[in-house]
Amino acid sequence: MGMTFAEYSLFAGGAICLAFFLFRTLAPYFRFRLDNTAETTSRILREEFLSLAPDQVRRIVLAAGAMTALAAMVSTKDLLLGIAAGLSPAFLCGAVARYIRARRRKQIVSQLPAFLEILSGHVKAGHSIPESLQETAPLLPSGIREEVSWLCQTVRLGTPLPDALLVWAQRMKCEEISMIVFPLRIAIPAGGNLYDLLTRCRDILRAKIRQEEKMRSMTAQARLQALVLTMLPPGFIAVLSRIEPGYIARCRETAAGKTILVITGALQLLGWFFIRRIMAASK
Repeated sequence: MGMTFAEYSLFAGGAICLAFFLFRTLAPYFRFRLDNTAETTSRILREEFLSLAPDQVRRIVLAAGAMTALAAMVSTKDLLLGIAAGLSPAFLCGAVARYIRARRRKQIVSQLPAFLEILSGHVKAGHSIPESLQETAPLLPSGIREEVSWLCQTVRLGTPLPDALLVWAQRMKCEEISMIVFPLRIAIPAGGNLYDLLTRCRDILRAKIRQEEKMRSMTAQARLQALVLTMLPPGFIAVLSRIEPGYIARCRETAAGKTILVITGALQLLGWFFIRRIMAASK
């Protein structure tokens, strides 16, 4: 027996009121999360000398969310999946910014020995450290050049060089930069032999980078095994779905099949986790 027009109207009115209530309740929370994500991402990018205002980050996230949601809804015809896909750029924004920061700092670390080579040459010629930094900056590649220019600008604004070096080390939070900064902060006021100090730091960094590259090459096989073991079950499921289309459907429809899928997914995650832990411990 169908519903009458009054019942349809009452049901529609209740659904509209519920949707309005949920929107009024959740909209401030999502707005706060979006603003917080935009501010954090903009701050991380500014620290890496990539100028994007929070409003620009917010517009990029909203545009990416709208396009992702539209693409998901068109391809799957599922409203909930489209909403989840539309929210994903806001959650991935911070991860992308942290990835950019980690990649840039890895690039800077690889450029530190060349920077110390040029800086020690200027110091050996009789220049002071601030003068040597200012003369070295234009000769450096992108990445370390912006950092050295920022350091020179901080010194020109009146900050003592040891304090500026400390701020640089705290901002970068990098072991290799700390290996340079803390000996320099002790040697500059004490009047030590800065040329010998810079050359020793250069040699230590080169040896450290060579050792890390050697370890990376030695663990290449383990990383490949981790990739194969991670991708093998999804690849097997994809091939099995083409050979036997109803197999995965039967697994999803039965309690035993769902249990098998859950256990398989849990074991897959545990295997990936332990492989990553073993690889991290070997570094």
